[in-house]
Amino acid sequence: MAAKAQILAAAERLFAEFGIESVSLRQIAVAAGQRNTSAVAYHYGSKEALVEAIYVWRMTTVNAQRLAGLRALGTEASVEQLVRALVEPLAATLHDPERGDEPSWYLRFIAETLWRPQFDPVVNTLRRPEAESVRLVVAGLRGALDGLAPELFDERMRLVSMLVVTALADRERRLQEPDPPPHLGDLGLEVLVAAATAILTDPWPPRNRPTEQGIR
Repeated sequence: MAAKAQILAAAERLFAEFGIESVSLRQIAVAAGQRNTSAVAYHYGSKEALVEAIYVWRMTTVNAQRLAGLRALGTEASVEQLVRALVEPLAATLHDPERGDEPSWYLRFIAETLWRPQFDPVVNTLRRPEAESVRLVVAGLRGALDGLAPELFDERMRLVSMLVVTALADRERRLQEPDPPPHLGDLGLEVLVAAATAILTDPWPPRNRPTEQGIR
């Protein structure tokens, strides 16, 4: 594996395990087997650039798979179909073909970026070509839910993004347990798609909202 690929793989694992801010570029260089501990800074310049490079590395494949799925759906896709198109290619990264289909670290890495504005992919990477399929899914959902106020749609999409990433990150972690639960397969994925779809399509204002007396 070339030096840059070794660095990306080591950084992804260390960031996922210990948090982005807790890992130094020197530690990544050592974990990647680089004799020169300045190798990461030489290739990527900064931690922010390294985080973006990991995203590009992983999302290039995910983006291509999602675009193919969207083309197959056509222009009349339902909300559930669009949610599935969002989730399934990302769930496919749970097993890393470059490591003999062992569980990956990518979802836990992405989960780490969500909590830090300077690394948040929603803010920092959706502009990139590798996020084209995400932009198309969001546009499709916005059209399918055109009766929803824009600010409510945005808030629900943020919730869906966090749900999908953190749920898949938890599944990724549990797949590395000695005896992973069997429901982490198709059933778990179906539950996630159904939950994300429900968040987006729930009526507004909510039905059966508790009265003040009921809240007390």
